[in-house]
Amino acid sequence: MDRKTQELNWEHDAIIDSSSDGLFVCDGKGVILRANPASERINRASAAQLVGRDYLDAAREGLVILPSAALEAIEKREQVSLLQENRFGRKLVSTATPVFDDTGELIRVVVSERDITETDRLQRQLEEQQLLGDQFRHQVLELQQQQLENQPIIAKSPCMVKTLKQALKLSEVDSTVLLLGESGVGKGLIADLIHQNSRRAARPIIKLNCGAIPETLIEAELFGYERGAFTGAVVSKPGFLEVADGGILFLDEIAELPRASQVKLLRFMEDGELTRLGATRSHKVDVRILAATHQNLQQMISAGSFRLDLYYRLSVIPLHIPALRDRQECLVTLIRTYIDQFCVRSTTRKRLSSAALDCLVRYPYPGNVRELMNICERLVVMSDTELIDVNDLPQAVIAGGDKGGRGIPGNWPSEMSMVQILDSVERQVLLETAQRLPRQQHIARDLGMSQPTVARKLHKYGIGPHFAQLES
Repeated sequence: MDRKTQELNWEHDAIIDSSSDGLFVCDGKGVILRANPASERINRASAAQLVGRDYLDAAREGLVILPSAALEAIEKREQVSLLQENRFGRKLVSTATPVFDDTGELIRVVVSERDITETDRLQRQLEEQQLLGDQFRHQVLELQQQQLENQPIIAKSPCMVKTLKQALKLSEVDSTVLLLGESGVGKGLIADLIHQNSRRAARPIIKLNCGAIPETLIEAELFGYERGAFTGAVVSKPGFLEVADGGILFLDEIAELPRASQVKLLRFMEDGELTRLGATRSHKVDVRILAATHQNLQQMISAGSFRLDLYYRLSVIPLHIPALRDRQECLVTLIRTYIDQFCVRSTTRKRLSSAALDCLVRYPYPGNVRELMNICERLVVMSDTELIDVNDLPQAVIAGGDKGGRGIPGNWPSEMSMVQILDSVERQVLLETAQRLPRQQHIARDLGMSQPTVARKLHKYGIGPHFAQLES
């Protein structure tokens, strides 16, 4: 029996000392009983300096870390995991497991310490390599689309590439174009693209938001007025149509144009002649009209708020701009482009974690590109560290727009590898479970995982700080 006991002790010692993770053992009162070589290396303190010491006394001398997973496990009488950084700048995940005897008395606490500093460094290198790969693919795409290479529009999805090719084709003619699409999709950028590649590029493109000017002033702003035409008209002023002579007039939110002004605009589009308010003579101007709206003009026609004859004049060639949710292949490049642009503007350096990028890619963007730009600017300005992580994102983006249940997205950007897709699904399940359950033990039980595995994966995906009770 003595020989058997000796062999078991040898085996026990060999297992502890050969572990690549730091391991140390405390008694039920917090006195350190043992530390393996990996723990000595991580804390840069020998077993001789630690064994027999009260943990708090050793911590006061800087030999071990506070807060302590071991002391919390003694206090709570349950397994505890902490993400820590020691005095040498090494990042550690410490997991303390209490051990009880047959009577339920706490007799030991076993603490494992895993150094994840190298893992973080490798993750950053991987992200940088992925970014380089994205930049290379973007350059190849630009070479394939030589006509579009100087435009501030990113098009990787087939629907957006088709839209830009149609816009370039329309720039070669003088036809009236009606740009259709949801608010924020970039109708103004498409109008600029048509202008820049047209024979009118040397002349200005004048933009008028029909919904931003009071109804009583819209006609004067559009057609101009003579001195004395109305109270306050102390000088004559040309309208937007005259200013755009030789160029393009872009009428944004055309659905907001009052019916009285609709009649006068229709007359101008028929003969190219305009008459200023208060004038007695008309004169011709050479203006190409581009119009845009996010509203359903045909429904407005049925309701009597928009003229059918003007609709036919404006929609000689309708061009639909796809919503951002239909441009999944563009999202990764768009997000990184806007993050970089706002970094340059604010003279700072920021980068997205894989988990944060995944959240941004899954979000449906009801406000389209305008909303995406606003989110990117907010992240660059408001994040406290160089790494923009999940907890820096707006709550709506973190939730991903899901209405309930474990919604696993199915449309993946072409840039994502299988490993990234699997990580994304795993992160989504963990995120939704953490929103439902307050503690890691409950999450582990719900998902059939161990608590240390849950703690490690929550750290990996940046889930934690925005759930107040996660570690309680």
